[in-house]
Amino acid sequence: MRRTVNDPVRFAQGLLCQRLWHKQKAILRSVAANGRTAVKACHASGKSFTAAAAVLWWVTRFRDGMAVTTAPTWTQVEKVLWGEIHRAVAGARIDYPPLNKTELRLGPDNYALGLSTNEGVRFQGFHGRILIVLDEAPGVLPEIYEAIEGIRAAGDVHVLELGNPTIASGPFYDSFTSRRGSTELYTISAFDTPNLDGVTLEQLLAMSPEELGQNPKPFLTTRSWVREKYDEWGPDHPLWQSRVMGEFPVQGEDALISLAWLEAAKARTLTVADTQREAVGIDVAGPGEDETVVYRTRGPQVVDMFATPASDPRGPVVDYLRPHRERIETVNVDAIGIGYNFGLHLRDQGYEVGMVNVGEQATDKEKYFNRKAELYWAVRERFKAGDAAGLADERTIAQLAGVRYRHNARGQVVIESKEDARKRGVKSPDRAEALMLAWAKRRSVAGTIKTTGW
Repeated sequence: MRRTVNDPVRFAQGLLCQRLWHKQKAILRSVAANGRTAVKACHASGKSFTAAAAVLWWVTRFRDGMAVTTAPTWTQVEKVLWGEIHRAVAGARIDYPPLNKTELRLGPDNYALGLSTNEGVRFQGFHGRILIVLDEAPGVLPEIYEAIEGIRAAGDVHVLELGNPTIASGPFYDSFTSRRGSTELYTISAFDTPNLDGVTLEQLLAMSPEELGQNPKPFLTTRSWVREKYDEWGPDHPLWQSRVMGEFPVQGEDALISLAWLEAAKARTLTVADTQREAVGIDVAGPGEDETVVYRTRGPQVVDMFATPASDPRGPVVDYLRPHRERIETVNVDAIGIGYNFGLHLRDQGYEVGMVNVGEQATDKEKYFNRKAELYWAVRERFKAGDAAGLADERTIAQLAGVRYRHNARGQVVIESKEDARKRGVKSPDRAEALMLAWAKRRSVAGTIKTTGW
């Protein structure tokens, strides 16, 4: 029993009754042996369970062991990492005391605790034999890292950082660059995980549907998911690099919106007055094309998104908008082609509709090639300034991160056309354009109503 408890891998397999794969074993042994361990990983790699096993091993192995976990949001602390801890305790051969939502206490100085905070001061006061786990580490604030360095100044302190490498800056990124000499580093690609171990990308692309369905561990990254994301993103997309390959994304200079800004908006919450009315943006798809998408916003806050593949989307969209009618101030519709009649239909239903022709001249004709460039640039500036929150839809994030721009000979901003995007394998950015339209503000210019960027 002593040998089992002393070794985190034996502990996880023998007492938590879990089957580990080789990267999980290596990470657990690194936590035991090294002061700092950092893991950048693809989607669904099992990293949160690995962190949960490390927490339980630490407080079981050391009678004076304390484990403190954190993540950017309370939901991530409670539902993700501590969800794994609860599941591991429920199946363990050890009779642990009852758990609270984010606390397991074995003794006065022997416990595990989950914290979510943006105040480094809350990490003060921890001294002794401590394991600190930072889950979703790219979103953890620098102030928290600074407080942790203060804890590391004395005692036996080990730190485990884990995350999807979506942001090529900040303390988590520094662990793999400027601070790499003092940290044990691990990268988990989808092609390292058990379902794809030994499979090349070329082999994956040639697989039949039956072969794509062969996943010995279906709760980890699956073959079909990776193939789907290859078709959706392509190998040069920043989300393929981070969420499939486990690498920090390298966005080209022609990327309109940084993935780091988008990820920050995903986690950010902004206060918006309850009385503020909603602006709606609708990108309309024709029969057999992509999807008709509706975005609802209240100032900088994304409220909700609705998408329908219906060949005639008028009924589904009107039905979706009806419960929110009193809160809606304006509905902006892409009025090119089929969207024009769609906008007229919404006017007949009593909505205040802004007909947006993105091919028209921009208000600032010196800076922007057309209205589309002007509106997209306004979206870029919003994300850059941190004036956007609540963006949760992954497909929208992927589409926004994939929008490219250039400057023409006159120095005007030009957004890549849908035709050119299709040539490089990128599908229509319908969700990105619906959000762009929601944030397009109508104002009077020279006696007429124009739709420009906020």
